[in-house]
Formats: sequence, structure tokens, C-alpha cells
Amino acid sequence: MKNYNSKSSFSVKLITIGIVIVMGIVVFSILTLNEKYGIISGIVISLIILSTLIYFYAKSLKKILIGERNLTLEKNIGKIEIPFSEIIKIEKLEFSNLSMTYGSNGVFGYNGNTMDDSISMVNDRKNMVRIITNEKKYTISSDRPKELINDIKNVLQHRI
Repeated sequence: MKNYNSKSSFSVKLITIGIVIVMGIVVFSILTLNEKYGIISGIVISLIILSTLIYFYAKSLKKILIGERNLTLEKNIGKIEIPFSEIIKIEKLEFSNLSMTYGSNGVFGYNGNTMDDSISMVNDRKNMVRIITNEKKYTISSDRPKELINDIKNVLQHRI
């Protein structure tokens, strides 16, 4: 089993730290300074903000594993397994902005759905890889995208 890490780029780290600090200040302000909405409303709004941050952390790609029969996209919480038999195409993508229909634009990565109906789990837009299967498209990032693509293509060629 081969392992490929998906580490966050400097811009993703900067955006994440900035948003976490701002959200922390907002939560602190709501809970301590704002008497207009009351403590219950403050707690509810704070829980919504914290739940959103936890959700995007959980969806962030941690590593990619090449197994015998599956390609595993391991997230911080959970994983997606893609059988090699379903992979139609794999390609390296150039640096670009990811237009999201919904998701996080930089907070713990670019996670969500893109305008081209691809599931995005990108931590570094300079090292993006697209995997097209029978049913879905995945846009991911890896520290070593060329090696990842070559290894997956080798597995696919030996399966034919």
C-alpha cells in the first residue's frame, strides 16, 4: 500500500488561521458582550459557527492510499474508497481558482462541490489531480501529484 500526503499550502493555512481567529472573536463577543440577543441565542449561534468549522476540518483530505483494489481518500474524519475498476481517467490540473457551488474556499482547504460537479478535497491548488470515475469526479491534491498519477496509471494498466 502506497501513501501520499495531502498537506495544506501556505495560503490555505493563512486563510484557516485567519477565519478561526475571527470566528473565535465573534463567538467570544456574542457570548460575553452582546446582551441584546440573550445567552441562549449566543450559545446557539456559537454552536452553529463551531459546527461549521468542525465540519470543514472533518472533510479535509489527509492522505491518499493506493491499495490492491481501491484508491482511498482518507479525510481527517472518514474516508472515500474508489475501486480501481471504476476509474476512467486521471490527470494533473494546473493551478486555478476553484469555483464552488458550496464548500469552504480555503478554510481547511477547498472542500465541497465545484461548478463542474466535481467533489473537491484540495489543500494545495498547485498540486491538483482530477480523478474521473463512472459516476463521479474528484479533485484532490497531493504533495507528489506526478508520482501519484503514474502509480495509479500503472495499477490501471495491470488490471486490464
